[in-house]
Amino acid sequence: MTVREGDRVQANQIVARLDPTRLASNVGESAAKYRASLASSARLTAEVSDLPLAFPAELNGWPDLIAAETRLYKSRRAQLADTEAELRDALASVNKELTITQRLEKSGAASHVEVLRLQRQKSDLGLKITDLRSQYYVQAREALSKANAEVDMLSAILKGREDSVTRLTVRSPVRGIVKNIQVTTIGGVIPPNGEMMEIVPVDDRLLIETRLSPRDIAFIHPGQRALVKITAYDYAIYGGLDGVVETISPDTIQDKVKPEIFYYRVFIRTHQDYLQNKSGRRFSIVPGMIATVDIKTGEKTIVDYLIKPFNRAKEALRER
Repeated sequence: MTVREGDRVQANQIVARLDPTRLASNVGESAAKYRASLASSARLTAEVSDLPLAFPAELNGWPDLIAAETRLYKSRRAQLADTEAELRDALASVNKELTITQRLEKSGAASHVEVLRLQRQKSDLGLKITDLRSQYYVQAREALSKANAEVDMLSAILKGREDSVTRLTVRSPVRGIVKNIQVTTIGGVIPPNGEMMEIVPVDDRLLIETRLSPRDIAFIHPGQRALVKITAYDYAIYGGLDGVVETISPDTIQDKVKPEIFYYRVFIRTHQDYLQNKSGRRFSIVPGMIATVDIKTGEKTIVDYLIKPFNRAKEALRER
């Protein structure tokens, strides 16, 4: 942790650094598997398409991996060629023997059964040669499909783990005050989706939450001017904060401690987040401070004061 509780932080400021050891190990493991699958895919592509073996540029820095796959490619191609050569040699021998036996059959020195046996043997060898190549390409295509799927999967895993490494440095998303740090020791573990700390946003303007009695709601509306007095600072010395009514709850809210009390929740947005005394010194306002709010409902003139008693007298005459 690079901050302590109560510290003020700026937006994008580093507040913690996580240990990269485990994540770096996971990235290395995933990268190795990804490169192996990529090399295998390149080899199998060459086998299936009968094209020269070629590896992607991102494997240029891994000559051992390229050499291993090249050896495997040559070995498999050589094994295919050797097996096919053996079968073709056997086929050539059978053809030669069949030709001789057919001549002998004409002179009566060999039976027709022997000719049929050699013909069947020739046919079997031809099928073996065909099946040999067919099975080789079928197996190579199946292996290529599996290798390509692994490349896609491992690429996604690697990208996610590399992204996690870039997020080892934790930055504050907003300007605010640090509170409730959950991990305070080096090597402490934060569970998945766990909370590291809280940062209470501090804007250049404060948002003050206050309560309003239902009997006064008729005189209050958004946009009205308000004066916020912070109880921690003497109003006579430090003054207050000018603001405006921003929002009012749509209905009354029941107090959880005193259920018999109902109120409207009113939010006041101030024009600044500090008080200033006569000498120009600034005093910060922090979350949790208690405030009282005076909302200006209008300006009365002398005529207003003269008419108000008259209206009351008029209403009194109407009472029964």
